[in-house]
Amino acid sequence: MTPRKLETGSFVRTAAGHFVGGDLAIVRPDEDYLFLALVDVLGHGPQAYSTALELEEAILGWDDTFDILALMKALHVHQKHGRGAVISLCTIESLTGEVRYVGIGNATCRTMGLHPHHMLTREGVVGHTLRTPSIERMTLDQHDILLLYSDGVSSHFEVQEPCQLFFEPLDNVARRVVEQFGRGHDDASCIAVRYA
Repeated sequence: MTPRKLETGSFVRTAAGHFVGGDLAIVRPDEDYLFLALVDVLGHGPQAYSTALELEEAILGWDDTFDILALMKALHVHQKHGRGAVISLCTIESLTGEVRYVGIGNATCRTMGLHPHHMLTREGVVGHTLRTPSIERMTLDQHDILLLYSDGVSSHFEVQEPCQLFFEPLDNVARRVVEQFGRGHDDASCIAVRYA
């Protein structure tokens, strides 16, 4: 079985009136899988941005990004006396298309394709309230697109011409999601992945 290509793109936009914000998108390929992290720190502006940078350092410094459950628990401890954040962590295996996802807070992880699917995100705030997180699993079909986006984007939107998404560069897809369905008063971010 030959591993398929995982094409990626991301886009982050700060809230209106701010030069920096608390949203953060991390896309990191590993040998056999792709690791995704989407962070939405509570609040806006420089203080949220500072916390986002701290979380980015903690995530990128984590040895085993495949163990997303342990990483989520570690980030919760990291933010115990911090601002708190909504965090989504995801791995996608290039050989099988298996998606493993754990999300805390009001972010969205969904797929578009033959069998559209919304992954379950648990209520809570990392650093403040963390119910026992669990890993959600699903398998991508060829050409599926996975979208991971913060609550600065409307959670349930419908693309008028969804076919375009399956051919556009993924950076364009992520930008279009944020610009068309994002809320101007909030930081907004999106990661897009195509299982080519």
